[in-house]
Amino acid sequence: MKAEIKKERTHLFSPSIQVSVMAVIGGKVEIQALETAVKKACSRNEMLRSRILLEEDGHAFYETGEEKEIHIRKMDVKEDWKEVIQSQASIPFVLKDGELLRFFAWFMEEECRLLIIGHHLAGDGMSFACLTRDIMTALAGKEIPYRPLQLYPFPGQEAKGKLNPPLKFLMRRLNSSWDKSGRVFGWADYEELHRKYWENRDIRISLETFPKEECENLLTRAREHQVTLNSLLVTALARASGEKRSIGLAASVRPDGYEGMGNYATGISITYAYNPSLDFWENARRVHRLIYKKLDRESDKYFLLRFMGELRPSLVDAAYFSGYAGYENKAAGMVRDMFGYHGNPKGISVTNLGKLPIPSVYGAYRLKEFIFAPPLVPNAKRLFGAATLGEEGVLNLTMTAGKEDFLREEAFFRQAAAILKGMAEA
Repeated sequence: MKAEIKKERTHLFSPSIQVSVMAVIGGKVEIQALETAVKKACSRNEMLRSRILLEEDGHAFYETGEEKEIHIRKMDVKEDWKEVIQSQASIPFVLKDGELLRFFAWFMEEECRLLIIGHHLAGDGMSFACLTRDIMTALAGKEIPYRPLQLYPFPGQEAKGKLNPPLKFLMRRLNSSWDKSGRVFGWADYEELHRKYWENRDIRISLETFPKEECENLLTRAREHQVTLNSLLVTALARASGEKRSIGLAASVRPDGYEGMGNYATGISITYAYNPSLDFWENARRVHRLIYKKLDRESDKYFLLRFMGELRPSLVDAAYFSGYAGYENKAAGMVRDMFGYHGNPKGISVTNLGKLPIPSVYGAYRLKEFIFAPPLVPNAKRLFGAATLGEEGVLNLTMTAGKEDFLREEAFFRQAAAILKGMAEA
């Protein structure tokens, strides 16, 4: 089966696009049993049986085929999982051979830590939560339903978020200019782009955990003030920042009931400056209204998806080469600036998976913890990832930022976390 990469095209040549999740499994786990479970879960997801086919005209496809060999790298218990993510960030996935995932595991007497690092083409954050559930299900000896490859748009989503006529005209002009002056990029270009991007870059990751009682208190207080936990998180970040910030947020377009791998996320943005003359909760309500003004309006929620779909595929690729590999082309430069690949990344970016719709208990095993670390995409200065493991009730919040700014960024992160903890204790 071949399925064209459209909505996901911005991930194809991105030099910083790995998604990471850390699952802590309670119980005695043997490496052979875990490898068998991972292989079973991957084989039941058609997406994970795919390689990326790049054709001469620039079109790219998921091409599904045989099951892949699964290897889990056994780690020394002294090695920090965050450092593994950091070291893997600069190593490009071999997409043409179907490398979409990497697995690392720490085996201890009473628990196992499984780190999954995946290319964003394999799926969004919620997809990796669903994959973790499938691995746990297989580990418990249970059957997993087959999950066929289904790309955006699903039926009923095709016409949502139509672009206005002036913007469509601009897109046609860009495409026309690109058709006359542009080029197609290949796998050698992909590898060279990665090399240049990571020459003088590195990332660091920080983690804050909110235990069950704190998380429940935050949810209770958020409901009392008629805001979501996501709005609460954004407000705390805005207060810690102390400046007017552009805040980008991931939003789901995943159809209800679909639990397979794939990308079903879009993005919106708001601009906000925390107002110290108002109390925290009034600021939170203002943030909440701004977010849902965008989410409740199809033209805003689906804008990014429609915008991406109107551009020539190789022009989407070219924006990265214009920003980070010295490629000169007028149309590519315009798209580069539209996407923010120009040295002025967005101030705050947040991906909150919310309360995960996956159980904690799987036979003799328990999913004790789930940590989500989204990629520090090139147009983000710092990126926050949040996920709450439902039955365990634990909220894990991560921040990924560049190494050169990390001490300052971590202080900002700790301040925002302290604000949230203060709200939980009040």
